Amino acid sequence: MRTKTRATILMFVTLFAGLAYAPFASATGLQARLGITFVALVSGDQKPAIVLVPSEAVRSVAVKLDRSDGTKSAVRSGAIAAGAEARIAIAQPVGQFAYKAHFDVVLASGETGTLDMDFSLTRVDKLKLDLVPADVDLDGRTLSFKINNPAAKATLEIYGQDGQKLKTIESAYQGAQGGTSLTIAWSDPGPDVLYLDLKVYDIAGFWKGVRLTPFHIDIPHDEVEFESGKSEIRVGEEPKLKKTLSLIRDALAKHGQLLELRLYIAGYTDTVGSKGSNDLLSNNRARSIAAWYRNNGLKIPIFSQGFGETVLAKPTPDETPEAANRRAVYILSSQAPMTSKAMPQGAWKPL
Repeated sequence: MRTKTRATILMFVTLFAGLAYAPFASATGLQARLGITFVALVSGDQKPAIVLVPSEAVRSVAVKLDRSDGTKSAVRSGAIAAGAEARIAIAQPVGQFAYKAHFDVVLASGETGTLDMDFSLTRVDKLKLDLVPADVDLDGRTLSFKINNPAAKATLEIYGQDGQKLKTIESAYQGAQGGTSLTIAWSDPGPDVLYLDLKVYDIAGFWKGVRLTPFHIDIPHDEVEFESGKSEIRVGEEPKLKKTLSLIRDALAKHGQLLELRLYIAGYTDTVGSKGSNDLLSNNRARSIAAWYRNNGLKIPIFSQGFGETVLAKPTPDETPEAANRRAVYILSSQAPMTSKAMPQGAWKPL
């Protein structure tokens, strides 16, 4: 009698164990019952994750991961109540990676099953844009910059003086590694550019932007008076230059953070004397003013050019002394002034 009872108990245990490890009907059914989704895009210190919201209680989920760079790892979850959410965090370096995952699942009911899935996860750092004045070449119409995350693309929108968009340029970078020097270039949009808007996107779709402006600042000033036929700056005229230097420095402090501004000084004469002598005189006077600013601590690039009597502020006959025509123009700009009626040639000479 005692032996028979033991046999019955052993048979019951064996049958129970067989039920406990019965597999799921299909992998698709398992995926649905687990409610699998992903936190597939994160930034900073966040980690991507497998998210489980099972329709019935789960005892455990173990996941083996094979990452596209060859790294293998394993993660797991403990018990999860029906309808509760559980996140299985995945440690991943910055970048976008494909995964092959193998799930081993045990439900609270005792059912077991396996599931194989492919998915991609992306982690990026908090996006930073590195753009310095030396990397902005507006004469060559190129911008160079870096971001700390793998780069997807950049867009550059160019706006005119009336606020209307003149041109949009897009450049793709195919996930270039963070820290890589990237460049965007554009064709000539015309002379009336007011500002540029640059947006750089990482592979996660996050972007950083910057506005580059202004391109051209006219500096108000009192005209330096020279002795007839001479280009030396007299001591009594220096207060005018000191006042203008203060205005230049104020403009640089306000606008010179992202663009490497330069000072361009254009000189003009009246019609007294020959055209050739006036060309030379205006060149020398503009250069004297440029030299004074350099000698008094202005460290930005300085260029000068004389236009003689070819551009008169007040038209007069030849050999007419006219103070309005004996003048200079001071321009702070991130690129050489474009040729125009006021500046008919571009022979700027660096100091």
